[in-house]
Amino acid sequence: MTMTLNNKVPEALNAFRAVTASDDATPDQVSAAMEEYVTAIAEQAGAQVRAEYEELKNVTDNRVLEARGIPTLTAEETKFYNEVSKAGGFDKDLVWPETIFEKIFEDLEKDHPLLRLINFQSTVGKVKVIRSRRKGVAVFGPLHKDLEGQLDAEFDSTEYTQLALTAFMLISNDTLDLGPRWINRYVQLSLREAVSDIWEIKIVTGTGNNEPIGLLKDLDGAVTGGVYPDKSSVGTLTFKDAPTMVKEFAQVLKTASKYTHRIGDNDTDGETKYRKVAGKVNLIVNPINYYDIVARVTTQNSNGVFVSNLPFISQDHIIESLDVPENKLIAFVDGEYDATQSRPEKIAVYKETFAMKRATLYAIDMLGNGQPTNNDAAQVYDIAIPAEGGTEGETETP
Repeated sequence: MTMTLNNKVPEALNAFRAVTASDDATPDQVSAAMEEYVTAIAEQAGAQVRAEYEELKNVTDNRVLEARGIPTLTAEETKFYNEVSKAGGFDKDLVWPETIFEKIFEDLEKDHPLLRLINFQSTVGKVKVIRSRRKGVAVFGPLHKDLEGQLDAEFDSTEYTQLALTAFMLISNDTLDLGPRWINRYVQLSLREAVSDIWEIKIVTGTGNNEPIGLLKDLDGAVTGGVYPDKSSVGTLTFKDAPTMVKEFAQVLKTASKYTHRIGDNDTDGETKYRKVAGKVNLIVNPINYYDIVARVTTQNSNGVFVSNLPFISQDHIIESLDVPENKLIAFVDGEYDATQSRPEKIAVYKETFAMKRATLYAIDMLGNGQPTNNDAAQVYDIAIPAEGGTEGETETP
């Protein structure tokens, strides 16, 4: 079962996106918009869980429940949720099982194509990333020759302080009476939606100022007030016709196959290296441009079936994102973004906030951060699709 969103949730999400995209928004405005959005998710999740419970409360067969989207729990998870139910809610002293969050991110990657491309790792307060660069090569020669080909390695480490990632769960008190399986269902729905949206936004647009660094940002650019500048476009994609697309996408893959490897902040020059990118390049675009592109590459075969083909890149590697500006395209190499995510460190309980609704608001503090593995992990292109029957200078107007 997928979560059915009412109008309140997308409206709150759009308001949150608008606030976070505004340069004039204050931290209080951002916090208020986030609280309104996540509370909308929590209320919707609670309503859906109660509806599912009423539908399936007489079902005890695990296979039937799993087929309906209600998973079985591990022994540790069952014990955890039983303690939640016994305590009348979530308590800051309860230790959250790691498997709960592993399942959340497993489901996130299924439902959100962009997040499938990210290397998520469990984390603690600080993470030390160690980088190395090999120097020297092996040497061929005649038998009994002197040993040659000494290999050396340069090492450097960077310590990343994790950022706070807060989510709110508004849980109706009567939900605690439904049992461990249904409390888990509620938690999964609430956290999955809230965490996925904020990660998708910041993986694309994050400024680096108390938030992850997004794919649109230039890691080598001048950082002002903790904010990384936007990347400049490296070219224009027209999708004009088949021969043109072959050349354009060959250039996209050629550009992605070359990158600069640095082993620390002091390594300003770095080393030029190459990588195989066949089947690994993803095109992240605004939904408006997604359909422009798909329309350009869709044809009808002799059997009357419509098929879509791009040179060198499969259609499932075209990913829609509301956070990519219109007429921009991000060419991203799969797996070249590192992100960390912890389970809840602290839980704040607000019993009075929604007392009239007999509900409790839980604010969950997690830790997380992320940035591209190198500045060439993503390149930004302009999209300039010629109008039908027009010239290259005339672009289609959505």
